[in-house]
Amino acid sequence: MFFILHGVTCYVSDMEERTKTKGKVNARLHLIFENGTESDMLLRSLATELYKDETGRRILDKSDKALDELLNITRDDQKSGYIYILKSLSSEPEIREVNNLFKIGYSTTPVKQRIANAENEPTYLMAAVQLVSEFECYNMKANKFEGLLHTFFGNSCLDVKVADHNGIAHTPREWFIAPLPCIKQAIPMLITGDIVNYRFDAVTQDIVER
Repeated sequence: MFFILHGVTCYVSDMEERTKTKGKVNARLHLIFENGTESDMLLRSLATELYKDETGRRILDKSDKALDELLNITRDDQKSGYIYILKSLSSEPEIREVNNLFKIGYSTTPVKQRIANAENEPTYLMAAVQLVSEFECYNMKANKFEGLLHTFFGNSCLDVKVADHNGIAHTPREWFIAPLPCIKQAIPMLITGDIVNYRFDAVTQDIVER
């Protein structure tokens, strides 16, 4: 079982017996890195680091059932949709000049297919968008997951009106002013349940303890 974490390949040489607390599965792993260092890390900690690392990924042999089980994704699991993060390519000054503006959305279809018509949809600010990140969701209601993320970043929601091609005004509520690392950090925190102990501070633009 191999992963690439922060540009370094690591091998999971050992996994202790899994435990389950409040419905969350965890296990202590022993990792060996290609630079010779070794480390003990919890499964959920590894998952969090992989989410935060834009280049982080697993090297997967499709026949490796142990790895599928480790990541809690098996042939019996059902993909329920995608959570995605977008950046607007709008030329409108009120959009273009906003730093750290991202859309947190949900789709049951592949994201690139969903955003293909972005220029004609108010939810995408009537402009092309850039796909920044996407996450597959299994065994959960992806739209509910999206809603929880919207609630967490709710105090930084963009307040803007956008007119469609018929001149009808819309107020998109899925765009948030928050640094990308914070959005990516919130996703695994929501999965583990740790997010209840934190809040997003719109002033400092950071996730802080409650």
